[in-house]
Amino acid sequence: MRYYFQHFKAIPKRRETVDELVALLEIEKATRDYFDKELEEASDPNKRIMWLAHWKKWEMYCSAWTTRIESISQSDYSLDLLNAHEKISIEEAFCILMGITPDALNEVGFLNWRLCEVPRFLRISREKFDEQTPVGKVGIMPTFLNIEQHLRGTKEYKQLVREFGEPTDEQIISEGFETIDTQEFIDWALKMRWIVETEPHLRANKKAPYHIDFARMLHSLLTKHKLINGEFESKWEWLSSENSLAYLVELLHQNGLPFQWHADHSHRETINWTNILHYVDYKGKSELRKNAKYGRQGVKDENLINQVIQTLLVDYENYPHPMKELGE
Repeated sequence: MRYYFQHFKAIPKRRETVDELVALLEIEKATRDYFDKELEEASDPNKRIMWLAHWKKWEMYCSAWTTRIESISQSDYSLDLLNAHEKISIEEAFCILMGITPDALNEVGFLNWRLCEVPRFLRISREKFDEQTPVGKVGIMPTFLNIEQHLRGTKEYKQLVREFGEPTDEQIISEGFETIDTQEFIDWALKMRWIVETEPHLRANKKAPYHIDFARMLHSLLTKHKLINGEFESKWEWLSSENSLAYLVELLHQNGLPFQWHADHSHRETINWTNILHYVDYKGKSELRKNAKYGRQGVKDENLINQVIQTLLVDYENYPHPMKELGE
């Protein structure tokens, strides 16, 4: 069995995480620049040594996190790791809850990176700092690993600790980081709807009109609202009425979704009725556009389709405004 992200949760969660990491990194860069300024202005040799040490430490930290954020942003949505190992680490499980492929931990910048080690590392650093501080003087130790401490404080990490626990100091010292039984995590993640299990049946190998992230979120939302049936890679079975599918297409056009496709086809003003047919197995007797008739009975599942469009605007396009209705 293969497992996939629940994309209507994973895609916006990854974007939210990346935005948070970028903002936190800016704070660390400001701290690094402050140390650089103090180094330039200091005349006392001992203070220059201190500021230089701080600057080097923060420069390496900022450089590492710049690389890590790039790896997260550019990574795919693979969950192959769940089929490859009997046990996984809490960091790998945490990545999945944040919408990030755990394979990202194998990229440059993440090697030997462990959230579970942070408390022990900070405790040792504090002890070394206190030992180096002259008797009778109070030293000020700059807070370090702030981004890691933020991640450890997220509700997702706390949820994992509560459910599966963290490696003990003894396990950490012996590098026994993989402490979570993979099948237990899979069962829990399925129950919590972080992931889904699929047996994909591939669509015809034809170039998809929409970016894969948009298509996956569209599939997840339509599935969530029981408007379609079928795996992402298959042709989706439309479960609502024929005029509901036409309504979905018209709303996508009315709201310029996805933004990138409409930007690439800015010369086009008429509705594209064929894009959706790349994904949906339409079995209507007449052309889809001829079903754009809503009459007195209106549109079946109109509110659910409106929710799909609104979520795509806010969570995928980061467009925090109400959707445009037909006729606006």
